[in-house]
Amino acid sequence: MLFNPKPKKRREELYDRGEELSTIEHSIEKGVPLIVLLGIRRLGKSSLLNVALSETPVKSVKIDARRVYSQLGSITQSALAELVLKGYLRAFPRERIREVLKGVRGIRIAGVGLELSVGKGINLSEVFERINSLGGRFIIAIDEAQYLRFSNARYPELIAWATDELENISFILTGSEVGLLEDFLRIHDPESALFGRAHVKIRLNRFERHQSLDFLRNGFEEIGLKVRGEELEEAVDELDGIVGWLTLYGYNRYLGLPHTGALRKLKEDAKKLILSEFSKLKKLSSRYELVIRAVANGRHRWRKIKEAVELLEDGRIDDKNFSNILNNLVRYGYLKKTVEGYFIPDPLVELAFK
Repeated sequence: MLFNPKPKKRREELYDRGEELSTIEHSIEKGVPLIVLLGIRRLGKSSLLNVALSETPVKSVKIDARRVYSQLGSITQSALAELVLKGYLRAFPRERIREVLKGVRGIRIAGVGLELSVGKGINLSEVFERINSLGGRFIIAIDEAQYLRFSNARYPELIAWATDELENISFILTGSEVGLLEDFLRIHDPESALFGRAHVKIRLNRFERHQSLDFLRNGFEEIGLKVRGEELEEAVDELDGIVGWLTLYGYNRYLGLPHTGALRKLKEDAKKLILSEFSKLKKLSSRYELVIRAVANGRHRWRKIKEAVELLEDGRIDDKNFSNILNNLVRYGYLKKTVEGYFIPDPLVELAFK
């Protein structure tokens, strides 16, 4: 159903992303070696990726880079190689894996299974070459790919080499910390390894108001629940076009909560989630929280935000250091810079820091 809070896997579960889905599928069909899918948190990137991979006949593996980082503290070539090979093993006949692994350093086979000597000299480019040499196209999809920067490996260079040399391997990279992923890949930087390489970039936007209202109407019709028009209007006023929040509001109603109770529970749960996510940034510098609280409470111009933070800190802040904090919050997706100043693109993030 539309209000299922888990990432979607089928086209009929996906609302109004037909154009973006068609772009991904067309790019896969045409053999585009690199697809980059961007959008702030909770816009449905993972769902869109799931549906695209489930519908294409091309075999694939999906890797959650954020999960790898949370488990290991970095994304090593050996960890990535293990996940790629396990995905390949699931996608193709088992006898193929022996052909792929034969002679590759750092890998040994135990029975019909697969054992990797983690950190023992596995060469990811060699693994890619072996997979490519067996024929049959293979997609390596990396969700939250900005976490690849936590590694000693030079992944942009590796991807650039693979897109040039390996015709049977393609990559799909997604990122919710849009600026970080763009800075990491540097596709438009002439000095970057990926500059000039064939690629398709897709940016997911929040729903327009009419789309949000239609999404809720369709979702409630699907579960057979009659909801007053003013309740839909208020929900969209509160949640804007963030499909993840709209979905959770609808799910709360599906569970039996009334309108006000559903919104209240959503805001309580969202605040805990948002503050937990933000705590990683706060550990780097307490100023991140001071800045976003200033913006949440109505300061939007550079000077006004800085004055508010200096007042809270009871001291002056170097202009360059302050600009770096603001720019990093934009890169992480917590702030959006416009000609009018800095704004928080997610209404529940703003609410959490008021």
